[in-house]
Amino acid sequence: MIKRIGFYREFESQDPDASAPSIHDAVRPHALYDESRILEYMSSGVEIFSTMGADRDVIASDEWIPGAGSLVTDGTWLWPVELQHYVHRYHVELPEDFLTDVRGSHYTVPVVSSVRAGEIVREVFGPSAFRADENGAQGAGGFFAWYLSDLNAQSWGRLLGALKSAGLNTRHRLTGDMVLSRTDVGGECLRPVENAPDLAALLADPGDGEVALHLWFASDTYTVVRVRRLDGATTAVVHDLAGLMEPEREQVVAALVRALHPFRDDCQGFVLDRAGRSSRGTWDTLILDHAWPSEPFPDSVAVDANRGAQPPASDIVTCTAYGHLTVFNKSRTDDSRA
Repeated sequence: MIKRIGFYREFESQDPDASAPSIHDAVRPHALYDESRILEYMSSGVEIFSTMGADRDVIASDEWIPGAGSLVTDGTWLWPVELQHYVHRYHVELPEDFLTDVRGSHYTVPVVSSVRAGEIVREVFGPSAFRADENGAQGAGGFFAWYLSDLNAQSWGRLLGALKSAGLNTRHRLTGDMVLSRTDVGGECLRPVENAPDLAALLADPGDGEVALHLWFASDTYTVVRVRRLDGATTAVVHDLAGLMEPEREQVVAALVRALHPFRDDCQGFVLDRAGRSSRGTWDTLILDHAWPSEPFPDSVAVDANRGAQPPASDIVTCTAYGHLTVFNKSRTDDSRA
């Protein structure tokens, strides 16, 4: 069973567990002698669940913490990513058993296998948390759709660089092959692209159809990114999560979150639907027309805070900020986490 640290009741914005510990009781006046190395260890863990947006510092309320609610593990322990912020700023106390394990490993996170990561995901969220429904709903398979403005060849070059830095490569790491194709309007007439001397220019001008590109996360793990123009200024960049197993999928999602972060000012919104319970194209209306579609609510939806689009009233949706965007996240209730 995974051991949990740092799940304080103040981190739950809705229906906090009164029996959970308070972070105010864990604040300490001085840092441990090896706090910096412990923080390096914590930042090197495997992210098994990623959230978008940011939450305010629950103690001082003067700082936003990106990705709060994301979960990190070393294979034995599980903690929310925001715990690192509180250890750094307030020297929040950590359990002695955890500190013993960290020091015993010489501050190096053990390798967390895909099998172990999958076990942890299933323990925390249940065996079917991210799977499509049994009826194979339209769009099933999962996707992460970004809506970016003014993507030209130069900005696409930067975006490809950000994807590569996050661990997603346009060429297979062993063979060096690139898998690239173009479709016409309606997804017809799939044509492989054999030679793309200027990939950024091709992605910047997908025409009236769609350009699809494999992004390799490992020699046997990839996501397909599909690029299409919605109007003169907006490009839909949709990352296909279909076929990825639970631990690999979440690592790919975390990589995509890292790649998107430098482009958040140019992002008009995004939709993260791990199970693909909603169809992809209907979310275009939210970005272009600011009309919320009648689709099952995905994991996360971000819209321009100045546009005023609001999801249907629901007590399962939490709201956080992400630059100029408002992010609506589906709340995942897990009473055992605290």
